Amino acid sequence: MEDYFYDDYYSDEYVEAAERSDFIGLRLDGIWDGCIVPVCTQMGGAIGIILIVCTVYRLVCYILARLSCGAIFRDIISTICGITLLTYIIGFNGLWIFALSIAHIVLLVIVQRGIMSNMVYICVVLVAPLVLELIDSDSDRWHQIRGVNMAVAMKGMSLALDTVNIPWHTTVGYIFHPATLIFGPWISVSDYMTSPKRSLWTLTDVVMVVLSVATATGTLISSNCLVPAVIPDSWRWLEAYRDAFSFRLGHYFVNYIARTSLILASSDSRAIVHPITIEIPRSLVGVVVAWNLPMHYWLKKYVFEKFRPRGATIAVLTTYTASALLHGLNPQLVVILMHLAAVTWAEFKIRQKLATVFDACVAARRCTNCKHTHRGLLTVIINILFTILAIIQLIYLGSLLDSGRPPSFSAAIFAIWEKWQSLHFIGHWLLLGLLLFHIAT
Repeated sequence: MEDYFYDDYYSDEYVEAAERSDFIGLRLDGIWDGCIVPVCTQMGGAIGIILIVCTVYRLVCYILARLSCGAIFRDIISTICGITLLTYIIGFNGLWIFALSIAHIVLLVIVQRGIMSNMVYICVVLVAPLVLELIDSDSDRWHQIRGVNMAVAMKGMSLALDTVNIPWHTTVGYIFHPATLIFGPWISVSDYMTSPKRSLWTLTDVVMVVLSVATATGTLISSNCLVPAVIPDSWRWLEAYRDAFSFRLGHYFVNYIARTSLILASSDSRAIVHPITIEIPRSLVGVVVAWNLPMHYWLKKYVFEKFRPRGATIAVLTTYTASALLHGLNPQLVVILMHLAAVTWAEFKIRQKLATVFDACVAARRCTNCKHTHRGLLTVIINILFTILAIIQLIYLGSLLDSGRPPSFSAAIFAIWEKWQSLHFIGHWLLLGLLLFHIAT
């Protein structure tokens, strides 16, 4: 059980504004002036400043490296660039991220000196933002900064659990690293420390930047303009598919911009998301891995592997719980993650049994060096059935993540119930069927 869903829902006011489309129902002949131009104009300024700051960071770090300047100068530049992005992208609420980041840095120094254990630090990191969010009545603020706080928390916890002994200024630079502060992705501190030493961009880097920006632009336009205009709401399941697909496209947009930032800042072109694996899934287990590869790796290394000696079921439940806590007080994501925990666990167990019984390549993960003897029609049918199951669950769960934002926690719970009720709780009935099949076999 090593593959799970780790939703990377980065929410800031720019992404939210772009994903909240008022152009549903526009005719295609009016979509250019009515949707595409406004959306791209609105997002262009925010994304442009992120990419410019990452470029400046890379150039300055390159010059510092050529001048053989110490690491402290790199960390200073990283901090300045990160704070610049907080100021421009987040605005006044960036002060909250700044304060939380300083708290992380102080606590990490205390952990390094042995005054506090790393587990106490982790408990504080996971619980404190939840308490603050409960106390603070401004839900819009937390909706805006929740994703950025998650990125900061993942960096801090990785430092604490790795017991890395680094200078305090490196911790500061790592926390505020501009390429990974706003949209992620998570990178290790060793990646942060080595990347500025690399040479400037290669032709491959330039090509990857162009492709990533083009893909991000395409997914942004599709999410906000094309999908709402093309897919009608004449049937509840079609409407649910439209909402879920639009959300996934918005997720791809965020991750391709994050990838572009990382390439510009460090020539790191690692994959962050695999859209094809999500849109044409072999299994939900594969979807949860492909959704956010760096976060999957982080949760696997720092949560799942730590709890694996206590049993796979405990490790899976703890991993999803940790993911839910990292995402803050977001009822939709909490119920989605808990539902996925049960579905992926049941799917993995059932397909493992089927692979053994039929000696066929039907496990949740595709075989490597497959030695199964049966690869015929039965194998195809079983895999197609689980693909259909995964698509239905993606629609069912993704329908909760439309552009609407309930004003309160109780309203969010009611909205979840109402949405799933309109879909006749089909996702839960399918889950029940999987669990009964697993028990019966």
